[in-house]
Amino acid sequence: MDKESNEMLGAFNEWKEEKSTQQNMTEEVKKKSESVTEPTHANSFDLYNKIYNENVLLMYKGAITFDLVTSVIETLDRKVNMTESDKKVQKLFYSAAVECVHNLYHHMDEVKGHFDEISEHDAKSGLITVIAKEKYYNIITGNFIPTKHTYDLKDKIEEVNNTDKNGLRTLYKETLSNGEFSEKGTAGLGLIQLARKTGERLNYKFDKVNSEYSYFTFQIKINRV
Repeated sequence: MDKESNEMLGAFNEWKEEKSTQQNMTEEVKKKSESVTEPTHANSFDLYNKIYNENVLLMYKGAITFDLVTSVIETLDRKVNMTESDKKVQKLFYSAAVECVHNLYHHMDEVKGHFDEISEHDAKSGLITVIAKEKYYNIITGNFIPTKHTYDLKDKIEEVNNTDKNGLRTLYKETLSNGEFSEKGTAGLGLIQLARKTGERLNYKFDKVNSEYSYFTFQIKINRV
């Protein structure tokens, strides 16, 4: 996994640290509101510069609803048409983006309520980040997932990553014909299709939050050249 992907995959750890100190920071802000105002503006500008320099096409964290999925896909389709001249790459990017966002949406209801220091809103929130680099696009998603589901998901991803192009075609047909679909109805077909179409490994990471839940970060690269 490249340096940029590792940085993005580490975002959850930074978020956890921020949440753990949020209460103390709130009290400090109340006492020193005047001194905090200027650094806050500076930090916001730094964030703007980072997003601009990294050429972030989309960054979203929040509830993943059906309407939101439709809006995100339409936004990405419009933006990639503005940044990408190669029609083949446009089509490939759109296909990968649809698969990633739909996969995120279909698994949002696996988390029930809040846990530890994480609110119910955050627990049911998803993360979508899309970055356009000179030679490739990065699509990164993140969401909480029951830890008991991570083992099967890891096995599916590893099976895809360890299968060559011809093997993926066979695996797709076998999975489709066997009808071994999950309650979500995908049976890992989306993962197979992502690997087949992009020709890239499926990068992922599980951060264990507690014995019941983990945070799943997924990343796929779409080459532009």
